Amino acid sequence: MKILEIFKTPVAKFVLNEDLKALAKFSRQWAKNHPSVYISNKGGYQSHNLDLKIPELQSLREQTIRCFNELRAKFFYGVPLTIDNMWLNINYPDSYNKIHDHPRCCFASSFYVSVPKNSGNIVFYNENDNIYNFMQEKWTTRYDVYNSSTWTLPVENNVFYVFPAWLKHKVETNNSKKDRISISINTRERSKNEAK
Repeated sequence: MKILEIFKTPVAKFVLNEDLKALAKFSRQWAKNHPSVYISNKGGYQSHNLDLKIPELQSLREQTIRCFNELRAKFFYGVPLTIDNMWLNINYPDSYNKIHDHPRCCFASSFYVSVPKNSGNIVFYNENDNIYNFMQEKWTTRYDVYNSSTWTLPVENNVFYVFPAWLKHKVETNNSKKDRISISINTRERSKNEAK
């Protein structure tokens, strides 16, 4: 038998080399001086969109743009990508992020600044959210890429996950006693007269 895989959803994992201590300090200071917005976060802090020219973010900005453009080749996107917006997430103990996607952009992503043990992984949802109406749990002997309704990826410091923005996901509850810090980034097409 030959399996023809007609629809695939990739999640790209990159390991960056950012100064995590400096980014964590910046994140905490920013949260102290700027109010939270409440979009997908439940109990934690989420910043407004950050100014992409902030000096503390320039190394991350440059590294992540390279990652986005490496992944776009897998989708045969013929245009270069750049960052559309970027924001901070600080998940305090017992906080989490509810299921959501990222409309009006091409790739979404998350970079992990500080991930204590048991502070919550990222969980992706099968685009066919009706799968259990057809493949009932009582028939299933194990789960893999063909029959799972969710897929959990572990998060680690300096890891950068990039995924199609339509892919629904959530962040598990922070069951540690420390803050979990990440930076989310969305992409868009870079215009011809725009600097890289």
